[in-house]
Amino acid sequence: MTRPRTPYRPLDITVPFPELSAHARTATRLHPRPGTPTAAGSSVGGPLLWPAAEAWPVCGEHGGAPLLPLAQFHVRDVPDLAPFAPPGTDLLQVLWCPRYAHEDGPFSHFGPYTRLVWRRAAEVTGPLAVPSPPPVAEERYVPVPCVLHPEQVVEYPWADYLPGPLVARIDAWEDGLRARTGDAAPCYQYDLSLAPGWKIGGWDSWHRTDLVPLFCAACGTEMRVLLTLDAYESDGSWGPYPDPRVHAPTGVDLGRDYRAFVCPADPTHPHRMSMQ
Repeated sequence: MTRPRTPYRPLDITVPFPELSAHARTATRLHPRPGTPTAAGSSVGGPLLWPAAEAWPVCGEHGGAPLLPLAQFHVRDVPDLAPFAPPGTDLLQVLWCPRYAHEDGPFSHFGPYTRLVWRRAAEVTGPLAVPSPPPVAEERYVPVPCVLHPEQVVEYPWADYLPGPLVARIDAWEDGLRARTGDAAPCYQYDLSLAPGWKIGGWDSWHRTDLVPLFCAACGTEMRVLLTLDAYESDGSWGPYPDPRVHAPTGVDLGRDYRAFVCPADPTHPHRMSMQ
């Protein structure tokens, strides 16, 4: 299989707007594709490197129903994961409740209850846990086992994060570009700023509501997006080569982006979920 890769950007937005360079962040597009992942690797829907001696997490809202393994990511595989990892850890495991959507804290908009677990992979040396399947699972929450093809890209903020005068200049530039080249001209918001699809790090989109910054309940620090789940990889010009129109390769399609935000001051503080 040819590794999915992002096409070259239509243009370098920092040429007309060099001040955007100060706002650049890298993100790692995960490009999940159906495969046969193992517990030793990074995956979506694969087995977790979870010690059998450690209790399997459950969902308190459904009578202790076991959570479903959603994904795991090794720092060695995902370049943008390292800045989020608590000291001494190198593996992020994501689990969620697959039964039906219920509220997972403020701003979740009734997304699935989600648990993030950080650990050091080398410390898992004993037998691995084999979780019991939940008694009832909603199909759209059950991922197809996928291997990952991580790719680091550069992102720029959703326009609502930028100063108003800069946004006005970008809008005027887009109008001029469209007048010269037609409707196919690239636009900042969908072609040049944020990559779609499953990704770690980067910037967060607020395309359905106004910008609502999330703050850590433990210390008040503004949180940063760690993980984005998005069924589509083909928004604007971002469709990956060689299959630019791939949709929901993981089988997970919530109809919106589902994001996990974490505290940059202390990654052990509780995360928050947001649907957009």
